[in-house]
Amino acid sequence: MTDIVSITSEGGEAFFRHYYSYLDTSRQNLKHLYHEESKVVWNGNSLHGRTNVERFLTDLPSSTHKPYSLDCQPIAPQAAAGQESADPMILVSVMGSVQFGSIEASPPPPSKAFCQSFVLGKDAATGSYFIVTDNYRFVAD
Repeated sequence: MTDIVSITSEGGEAFFRHYYSYLDTSRQNLKHLYHEESKVVWNGNSLHGRTNVERFLTDLPSSTHKPYSLDCQPIAPQAAAGQESADPMILVSVMGSVQFGSIEASPPPPSKAFCQSFVLGKDAATGSYFIVTDNYRFVAD
């Protein structure tokens, strides 16, 4: 039997690969990862719901993310308000650097350090995980 930490790690890592690939190359695919109940705080900008998040992310300039740290932890179902499933929620924490704009520009855009935390919940109807909360913050120099 696979333990909950292994399931959480594998699920969090798969999410991580998809999310940053979509964010940098095909943002239209990100809408499938958010629900109308999703809440996002992007560097101080608060957003609620799939449509608002999709609009915000689409309006951002092109980006190149280079994550260098990933951590995934289970959140016990009983600790998550309103969670009816026995499946855990997953906390995904990422640190890295990002460049906004074309990296082929001369000079290339400056890199900024960022940290991002997600809480993923399982949709009871589809069995797929989605982003419950997403907090993205630039790290000051």
